[in-house]
Amino acid sequence: MLLLFDGFAPQIVDAFSTPALDRMGREGTYSHALDPVFPSISLTNGITISTGCQPGKHGVVSNRFIDPERGLYDHAADADWLTGCEHIHETAERQGVRTAAMSWVGRHSETRGQLASVVWGSGNPCDYPFEEREAERAAAIRSLLVAPDRPGLILGYFCGPDGFEHFTGMESEETRAAVERSDAIVAGILETIDRLEPQARVSLLVTTDHGMVDVTHVVNIARILRRHEIDATPISSGTSSFLYFPEFPDRAARDAALDAAMNALSSYDAFSVFRKDAPPTYARLGNSPRVGDLVVSAHPPYFIEDLESWPSWLRWLGRIGPDFIWSRFTLKATHGYAPGTPGVAGVVYAWGDGVSNRGRVGRVRNIDLHPTVTTLLGIEPGPEVEGRRDRRFLETP
Repeated sequence: MLLLFDGFAPQIVDAFSTPALDRMGREGTYSHALDPVFPSISLTNGITISTGCQPGKHGVVSNRFIDPERGLYDHAADADWLTGCEHIHETAERQGVRTAAMSWVGRHSETRGQLASVVWGSGNPCDYPFEEREAERAAAIRSLLVAPDRPGLILGYFCGPDGFEHFTGMESEETRAAVERSDAIVAGILETIDRLEPQARVSLLVTTDHGMVDVTHVVNIARILRRHEIDATPISSGTSSFLYFPEFPDRAARDAALDAAMNALSSYDAFSVFRKDAPPTYARLGNSPRVGDLVVSAHPPYFIEDLESWPSWLRWLGRIGPDFIWSRFTLKATHGYAPGTPGVAGVVYAWGDGVSNRGRVGRVRNIDLHPTVTTLLGIEPGPEVEGRRDRRFLETP
């Protein structure tokens, strides 16, 4: 079983009461240094965990981007957006392992229908009031565990503390309550597993898509582009913005426009900028048209969101306001920064049959979770998988 709780940063596990995770750590193996891929945002990393592939291969390069044929991608869970690789439930089903995908990304395809034997949830699982639906989903997972035809693989997504961290802060009472609710879900599942017959072999992995970082200012990217007369469309999410330039008459004209924009944007300390065809080593986005010609990547404590994500009464600042705007009216914490940035790492806990009892281990790559889970299932990883099984989590490496 693999459960993903959105935004479970190590610092909030340390700060608040998590007896179920503590038990998993004592009796199994865990890490508080789970490295996300860039950008360290939800859909890109949830899909990386599910497929075992880098964004440049699976194709979901951000929470929002433009596909030249399909148009705007905006937080879609439809598996048809993949350009390569396959989700772990597809991998399992193809090899004869009955699977339940409970609000898991890619559980459904617009062209192929549901992609697991059991599928739970439609639409955005984090639309309010999501706490009631999360309790129902947790109960459904416990029921699946005791069913005579229990699925061989159960996948579950939970909203966790992510939204509360964003809007109320990482130390807020709301965040604490969300952490405790999430841990209680894990506790209920552990209790259900404890009651199973000894021969019922169950492994449980609990993980997240990214950590969280305190922020103070939003980058007013639309205003900055207008100030420097840069003719590009920004599509932003978290702490990065893809800049899509119009068609140019020839390569020389294109290079000149990109070089001029690079020169202007590189003067800012709040963010870095790179060409998609010359990325830094941490950005494994590929060179497809889905990636902007230039990528702006903010540094803490700055973040980037497009104007339509701002409160309506603030949007006028995108036209005539300052380059950077105090963010306490919008977000208090966010994610999306490059791997290795303090705060963006997440957690992973592994417990149960086939899992080692090593306690705390060092850095873990989230791209390695897919092949580690398939090893526990006794099946082959999916096609084109770029991760590798992490032997530290396995009882028999």
